[in-house]
Amino acid sequence: MSLFERLVYVLAVCACATFVLGIPTFDGMGTFGSINNLVSGLTSLEAVGTGGVDPQDPSRHYLAILAPRGLPGNATVYRAKSPPLFYVRNDQLWHFHNESTIHPVSVHNSTASSELPLQVVIGDKYGRLSRKTEVKGGSWRWQGTMLRYEQGTHSTPLFYSCQDTNGLMGLFLFLDPRPPPAGCSPFTLHSFLRSQ
Repeated sequence: MSLFERLVYVLAVCACATFVLGIPTFDGMGTFGSINNLVSGLTSLEAVGTGGVDPQDPSRHYLAILAPRGLPGNATVYRAKSPPLFYVRNDQLWHFHNESTIHPVSVHNSTASSELPLQVVIGDKYGRLSRKTEVKGGSWRWQGTMLRYEQGTHSTPLFYSCQDTNGLMGLFLFLDPRPPPAGCSPFTLHSFLRSQ
């Protein structure tokens, strides 16, 4: 190999190395050792109640979705070995399914009555119809480990596990404190694993 061919080879290797090193990278974006590097504050939400969500079943219950995995649906509470992940950002509670699917958690007045509780829904289950029943202006906040829902001057950390009109267990809340409806279990939602 002549001196000229060696020089061309060395310059080609240097040009390739310069090109590769010139690709922009961002701090912390090289690897994802944990999902918390991608979205901060991800956590499961554990239901904690005086009598338990289900007094017959003392195991841990978590906020989950009453729908096939990855699809939007009504919020519910049940046992889960691998509970869904949630986080609060800009006063909005979000359900993190994967890197490409993140659903908002909203509160709906599906009964159009102030006497019945409001239902918690994950994602846009009903499309445009849900916009008519969605309660606007609410916010989600942490108080220590406990999750609270606030609407104007009303604030509640108390949720209820109740049967919906289809006979399925759903997650409900009242903006004003009151005794739990018949057949409903009161509880609070907590994050014991939340990263900052």
